[in-house]
Amino acid sequence: MIELTSAPTTKIEIISAAISMVGKQQTVNTIDGGGALAIDAEKLYDTLVSAELGSNRWRFAQAFQQISIITTLNPTFDGWLYECQIPADCIMVQYLYPNIQYIVFGDKILTKSNQTFTLIYSRNVPVSKWPPPFSLYIVYHLASMLGISVTNSDRMLARISQGMEMWESRALFADAQSSVTLPFRHNPYVDVRYRYKTRGY
Repeated sequence: MIELTSAPTTKIEIISAAISMVGKQQTVNTIDGGGALAIDAEKLYDTLVSAELGSNRWRFAQAFQQISIITTLNPTFDGWLYECQIPADCIMVQYLYPNIQYIVFGDKILTKSNQTFTLIYSRNVPVSKWPPPFSLYIVYHLASMLGISVTNSDRMLARISQGMEMWESRALFADAQSSVTLPFRHNPYVDVRYRYKTRGY
């Protein structure tokens, strides 16, 4: 198993590093040139990256767009009155500003207000824009997926798994440092308890 000395900056470099990490000493310059393993790795890579960027609120993958084309929902649905289209490159809605009630329904957002709002969402970004800890996390994660089918070494798989967990932790920590800490401005739990409190409690 190789040890990485620098973070990869391209998709090919990530796939090549993951293949080398599971004990296949080969240099991958193109997907087709890397053979069946590289082709399988590319398929896993595309799924892995979309799933990871779409399941966590990574700040480096954030984008925002003002939504002003809002149409009346006809018929209305469960109290929702308006709808708007989610941007094509959106893989996860993070939040709306200003804070209004909404739900994600398929490829649309349903709201109870027709006011213009800004949508903050996650989208795929080029590898060159990834923070180094996240790049290394994806390398280890991809290697762990490949390793299940190409190696019988439990020791190697355990080392890869440990590396994946370490770099995931570092990636999350680094991403969290890109925003200042703010006090709570909205606390629904406290609001509800105050609103419906019983006299004497």
